[in-house]
Amino acid sequence: MFRRPLPSGGILLEHIVVDRYRAGDIGAEDALHLFDELLPQARPASIRAINCLLAVVARNGPALAISLFNRVARAGAEKVAPTVHTYGLLVGCCRRLGRLDLGFAALGRILKTGWRAEAVTFTNLLRALCAEKKIGDAMDIVLRRMPELDCAPNVFSYSVLLKGLCDEKKSEEALELLYMMDDDSDSRPPNVVSFNTVIDGFCKQGEVDKAFTLFHEMLERGISPNFVTYNSIIDGLCKAQAMDKAEMFFRRMIEDGVMPDCTAYTTLVHGYCSLGQWEEADRILEEMSRACIEPDIVTHTSVMGYHCKNGRCDEGRKIFDSMIQRGQKPDATTYSILLHGYATEGSLIDMHNLFDLMIENRVVPDHHVFNILIYAYVKHDMVDAAMLIFDEMQHQGLRPDIVTYGTLIEQLCKIGQLEDAMSLFSQMIGDGLHPNIIVFNSLIHGFCTCGNWEKAEALYFEMLNRGIRPDIVFFNTIMGNLCKARMVTEAQSLFDYMEHAGEKPNVITYTTLINGYCLDGKMDEAMRLLDVMVSIGLKPGAFTYDTLINGFYTNGRIQEALALFREMPNTGVKPGTVTCSIILQALFQSGKAASARILYLKMIIDKTPLDVITYCIILRGLCKNNCVDEALQMFQNLCLMGFQLEIGTLNIMIDTLLKCGRKEKAMDLFASILANGLVPDVVTYSLVMVHLIEEGLLEESDSLFLSMQKNGCAPDSRMLNSVVRRLLQRGEVSRAGVYLSIIDENHFSLEASTSSLLTSFFSGGKYQHHQKFLPEKYRSSMESING
Repeated sequence: MFRRPLPSGGILLEHIVVDRYRAGDIGAEDALHLFDELLPQARPASIRAINCLLAVVARNGPALAISLFNRVARAGAEKVAPTVHTYGLLVGCCRRLGRLDLGFAALGRILKTGWRAEAVTFTNLLRALCAEKKIGDAMDIVLRRMPELDCAPNVFSYSVLLKGLCDEKKSEEALELLYMMDDDSDSRPPNVVSFNTVIDGFCKQGEVDKAFTLFHEMLERGISPNFVTYNSIIDGLCKAQAMDKAEMFFRRMIEDGVMPDCTAYTTLVHGYCSLGQWEEADRILEEMSRACIEPDIVTHTSVMGYHCKNGRCDEGRKIFDSMIQRGQKPDATTYSILLHGYATEGSLIDMHNLFDLMIENRVVPDHHVFNILIYAYVKHDMVDAAMLIFDEMQHQGLRPDIVTYGTLIEQLCKIGQLEDAMSLFSQMIGDGLHPNIIVFNSLIHGFCTCGNWEKAEALYFEMLNRGIRPDIVFFNTIMGNLCKARMVTEAQSLFDYMEHAGEKPNVITYTTLINGYCLDGKMDEAMRLLDVMVSIGLKPGAFTYDTLINGFYTNGRIQEALALFREMPNTGVKPGTVTCSIILQALFQSGKAASARILYLKMIIDKTPLDVITYCIILRGLCKNNCVDEALQMFQNLCLMGFQLEIGTLNIMIDTLLKCGRKEKAMDLFASILANGLVPDVVTYSLVMVHLIEEGLLEESDSLFLSMQKNGCAPDSRMLNSVVRRLLQRGEVSRAGVYLSIIDENHFSLEASTSSLLTSFFSGGKYQHHQKFLPEKYRSSMESING
């Protein structure tokens, strides 16, 4: 506590208390205690010092300022009498505390005392009313009450109203009020702040043309725009993606002698980034550097954010590191952007290391940061890691929010840990949070999937008791999950219940249930639902027909799939890429290559988009129907067009070329895989290895296998079985034994055809002396067979 002998005389109050408080020698509490000691000595004239102290204290603690006023009031008017300025300061403190009622009470004291209220007193009340979105009441005070009390509104009174109207997206009304200021002879004419407020309002509402008109009106009135004026219009143009106009206006700003600040440059950078024009954004950053304007955290964060959103986290990290090198301290928002980028691309180690750096640099993580981490781990099925972050969040003193709980509960339900999910559900309620429909959706689906209908029904009624009415999305989601789990009977029960719950099934509902019946092979039930759907006035879309056509095709009913495809145009539904791809596959499978070609040409004429899946179907279909030259020509055309191929496409062509004896072309194609920006997969290696074995190139085959493993491509059971069979057929028992050992090491099983060949190979006695090359378990089996 500050203690020092005090001189006598109230006039010293200003020097002793105010000066020491301003100098930082004493805090607000000490100033008030010191004031209490001086107050009994004070003279009426010392109210000037009290007002001064009241104003200074109010900046840091409006509640302390009100406490000071109450002490003055208790001292009595004979000691220190409050003035109109004292009450004006009091009104300002009440506004900052959000106590509008106390502010109006203080105004009443002014009027009751007989003083003439000043415009500044009303300004504080107007700000409070606008903050509470009571713009009508604020307008009434300025246009009616203030003139009645002989208090002319000044430019600040009008400016508060202008901002309040613009914040409520009423910029047209704000413009009318701006013109009204000219007509008010008692107030000052609108100034640059008044115009800036309305210009900014129009820009934020996307009406940049009106902002331009007002800008030119400013110039005609002789009011010079400042950097706020230019920044508002540049921001409006950038948000409207009119970057050419935004930069032209930026150049005009410089020509008019108003030097751009960091905000102006950042706005342009943000605008170019949002359009993906990275070169333009870099150009503005370079220009910013030449102008000796240091990019701030907002600038860096803006650029970093767009890099991360577009999968360039490495570039984002470079910007993040450069911020630290420049001495800027990234905040929680900056960290969260990079964390989200790492999480999105699955770089969980980088994400966790960055989080550790955040803690090390004493940047306090918020709910958003923790939710990013939890969602990332959940997405990659790392629920244990997510739970550790959940515990860390609580250890940091943060209570998990509904997003946190919802993410974890959903994942626990997906992996069948329903007891843990219910435990979190209870904890969430204990924390005072109200579960939403998403949380109930996860839990109900979880219990439906495991067949616990009693618990699912209990949760459903609990949801209803909490006032949460299941909507169509809820029913569709649960039904969709049930159908995917091949629980179409349960999905049908939920479908039947919907009308009892007051929800009418829509096209998505019917299509979802149709898909369930298709997956279950019950195509007649699926078609019955289509008829019901049409009879009640719902129009099936392309997705509904795609589902049914794919159902017929998958279940081997190709003719019915084709019939439904031909019926589509009669229903007004145009077949899309998915539909045509299914039909192409059906036609090729049934040997109707000519019909498939006609459909392919029709797709081109109709400008139906062709994706890589469609082309793979066509290439595979042509190859299987002995149209190899045509398939090869199409493939070459695709390469010339720069079409983004997949390794599956090349596998089709390599397999076809090998089977039809064009081995050199096949190997050339294999050699060109890397040049096409692709990586061979296990199918590719299997095709080429089998070919090399058949050609007797055994060392090359073994080398390719080693290269495959070195490149991180693991062999699968199908490949190893195929290699073993080819080696046995060539009598290469020792090499086959090596690959049999690899099958055992990977805990794979022998396919029936491999086992049969192995048995027949050693049963005749010719190769019995080669049994020593087999792994022990196979050698024992062969010996027992041969007796």
